[in-house]
Amino acid sequence: MTTSLHSRTVNPAPVKVQAPGKINIHLGVGAANDDGYHELATVFQALNLGETLTLIPGGTRSILIQGRYADAAVPVDDANFARRAIDLLIDALEGDRDVDVLRDLDIVIDKQVPVAGGMGGGSADAAAALVGAAHLIGGVDEATLHDCAVAVGADVAFLLRGGTAIGHGRGELLSPVLTRGTFHWVMATSAQKLPTPDVYARFDELNSAPASAQVPDQVLTALAAGEPGTLAEFAANDLTEAAVSFLPEIAEVMEAGVAAGALLPLLSGSGPTIGFLARDAHHALDLAVLLQATRGVNEALRTTGPAPGAHVVDVA
Repeated sequence: MTTSLHSRTVNPAPVKVQAPGKINIHLGVGAANDDGYHELATVFQALNLGETLTLIPGGTRSILIQGRYADAAVPVDDANFARRAIDLLIDALEGDRDVDVLRDLDIVIDKQVPVAGGMGGGSADAAAALVGAAHLIGGVDEATLHDCAVAVGADVAFLLRGGTAIGHGRGELLSPVLTRGTFHWVMATSAQKLPTPDVYARFDELNSAPASAQVPDQVLTALAAGEPGTLAEFAANDLTEAAVSFLPEIAEVMEAGVAAGALLPLLSGSGPTIGFLARDAHHALDLAVLLQATRGVNEALRTTGPAPGAHVVDVA
């Protein structure tokens, strides 16, 4: 049985959608498969630092990037993740549904997630685009949205859901994780960028026979109990050494965060953004102030998780 995520009332008016960024609370990396992708065991958590997309029917397929992290590196053509997601949805439904309203959508992206920092900003754009497109045509079943999401990128499927979840395979095989309370993070961004393929390639060089990817039981227990101190003892990111080999300042920033009182320094995805776990909101504020003055930190952003997945917030 399939379930529609949205109203069945077709609405050709512009629609505004929000989608969260993410942090990998734990990232276990196994060996590469024949397709070149690594087997992962990761715990995603959606963060309330997110993207907002407006889809405008009857346009010229334009893409406008605005907001705090508007960046010339974000493509405004068919390579844009939001556009790719909508085009994949059109292909998946064409012949069975009237998808004409989706063909000429203008997309306005208000970027509030740092670009190329391991926080899933581009994936959030794709998730938001899928939810908005589904709304415009009266609803799409979850399986179709999931397949389109995975075709864009493994993180996209999680950001459709939000919350906290374990991801296996490339991260697209998801299981929800019980999480109690709110976890407070300070995300320290870098002016540098790390291409994800390069980090994984370096991981392979450093780990000729990596162990099978696993999530420690203690991580799940800490999330269920809402205990950031316990989480800090067992969460890790297997890509850290590879990322540090490209940018040694990552290790320096991590050390500075621990010295400033962070419970845990955690590389976000493949980096270079680092998430620092705080005890509570007041601790996060103090930590952000100290990290903002740290060499190698571009910005120190306070955020919390878990946050909801992609959802419609306004219809004109």
